[in-house]
Amino acid sequence: MTTNADAIRHLWTHKTQDHPWLDDEELVIDRAEGVWVWTERGKRLMDAFAGLAVVNVGHGRREIAEAIAEQTVRLAYYPTTRQFSNRPAAELAAKLATLTPGDLDVSMFAVSGSEANERSMQIARHYWLTRGKPDKHKVISLEGGYHGATMGTYAVCGLPQLAEPYAALQVPGFTKVKAPYPFRDRGTETDEELIERRARELREAILREGPDTVSAVILEPVLSSGGFIMPPIGWLSAVRAICDELDVLMIADEVITGFGRTGRWFACEHDGVVPDLMSVAKGITSGYVPLSASIARRRLAEAFPDDATQENVHPNTYAAHPVACAAALANIQIMEKDHLVENAAAMGARLLEGLERAVGGQRIVGEVRGRGLMVCAELVEPDGSGRPLDGAQVSALDRKAWDRGAIVYARGAVVRLAPPLCITREEVDELVDIVAASVGELETELTR
Repeated sequence: MTTNADAIRHLWTHKTQDHPWLDDEELVIDRAEGVWVWTERGKRLMDAFAGLAVVNVGHGRREIAEAIAEQTVRLAYYPTTRQFSNRPAAELAAKLATLTPGDLDVSMFAVSGSEANERSMQIARHYWLTRGKPDKHKVISLEGGYHGATMGTYAVCGLPQLAEPYAALQVPGFTKVKAPYPFRDRGTETDEELIERRARELREAILREGPDTVSAVILEPVLSSGGFIMPPIGWLSAVRAICDELDVLMIADEVITGFGRTGRWFACEHDGVVPDLMSVAKGITSGYVPLSASIARRRLAEAFPDDATQENVHPNTYAAHPVACAAALANIQIMEKDHLVENAAAMGARLLEGLERAVGGQRIVGEVRGRGLMVCAELVEPDGSGRPLDGAQVSALDRKAWDRGAIVYARGAVVRLAPPLCITREEVDELVDIVAASVGELETELTR
């Protein structure tokens, strides 16, 4: 039995026309295992974007399914408001305290990455209230950054095409600055000079707003939706120094980069930086059950009084859901047992090297870059101008890869790859072959 079009029309999916060459019935994913998914019509595809850079341990892990089933029978749900807790939530919070850098050791759980970033900004706001600084409410973010799809996260969104429809609903106080984007704006500068320039612009923006009014800087260590923009190592350290100097909190949005995606447990570790707050989601359960967290440094949590009679940061119904937390614990256990963080580093290096060798010399490839298993090729016009390739032409790679047996993410001027961290050497090589053939076909079409 297959899902028919009449049933699908009742499902409100994101109507982006990402796959205009396929009928809705052909896009029904039926089952999955490891790095592979199968459509309901039987097509086998390598999931080269891990859903949405989510399924870090791979599909079909029975250990997580069994943990979910056991917890559902024992305690399917109880709220963690009014000081209640549950064992999986407490154990997960304790485990995260051992994995996160520095003194990031107090977790407030939510459901989605959007909510985690909302919580982080709310915690920052309430922290300054407890410190007697009520004017500190503004948040600085990065152009090209994406932090979620709520009103608060749209306010800090650095992708105008997504945020502008909701601008009328946003409160003032959100300023954007540029991130270091080596391929596009380094010019003749060194990485250090580029970092210095962008850091100076950030510092000037805070001073312009007034440090006494700025609560936090929120940023992704790698700007995912912006096009896998990878600021040079040293950028996060520069941001950390500015935040310390001007008494501003630093929020690291590790919703995508966390839990091994970049070859470290958390991307800020590449810079040796401890943010004041870290937002995580996606890889925390590998998508088996929705869960997110805002993880705070101890000093922030200690600023909130234990005898409060009013909620400082409003809870949600499903915060610290016991089934989701049980799934997260099983997920982390798999990552440790199978050494998936180390595998992400090794296979990411193999994927990057393979792509550089296979497509780096193509006329339509401006740059191949990566950090762990976040790897991309940025495409340019074949005339040597360096101008970004038209987005409609780039998106054609989705179909070319699909026809060859892989799901990639080709948007803007970038084709992005973020497969499950369990990917093998053989699967990496197969993915390189698929992408290389697809890019080669596109170049031939554009230059003949």
